[in-house]
Amino acid sequence: MKRYYYSCLFLLGALAAGSGSAQAQARQPRTKLLAANVSHAAPAAFPVAAAPAPAAPAAPAAPAPVMLAGRVETLAGALAGAVVRLPRLDQSCVTDAQGNFSFTVPAGTGPEAAVASYAGFADVAAALQPGATLAVVQLLTPVNISLTKQQQLKAYLKTARHEVRHDLRQIK
Repeated sequence: MKRYYYSCLFLLGALAAGSGSAQAQARQPRTKLLAANVSHAAPAAFPVAAAPAPAAPAAPAAPAPVMLAGRVETLAGALAGAVVRLPRLDQSCVTDAQGNFSFTVPAGTGPEAAVASYAGFADVAAALQPGATLAVVQLLTPVNISLTKQQQLKAYLKTARHEVRHDLRQIK
């Protein structure tokens, strides 16, 4: 018990001694406070100023990505929900209500081979040129869907829904 009592007295005494020096520093003018807080080191032969760091040579900016855009149509008009793929870049997207699609590809990409597909139509390959006007891909060849094709249609619709969800997650 005595040991606890003596250790508490020691701590109180240390705190009282420490607060006295803090109060004394608080009463000093600001310039003296700064001098009091600086460690006393040997004076330098001449004052050393912080030199600005040399600027690193500017790295060449990466070229901005390029947009590939287009529209998928049939004889009846724009085709919403068609899947357009860029096999080489492993990208795909689903056309919007107006049949429009777009891809962001690295700059310097040449013409890209695209494949447009929609259930009930034969797949169509097209070349998309970066920086060109809106490419129009026309799905003209209807395909009869047999029972196995109906199963393919289910798989296609499932894939299209998955792609739309993926695209929506990327937007958020």
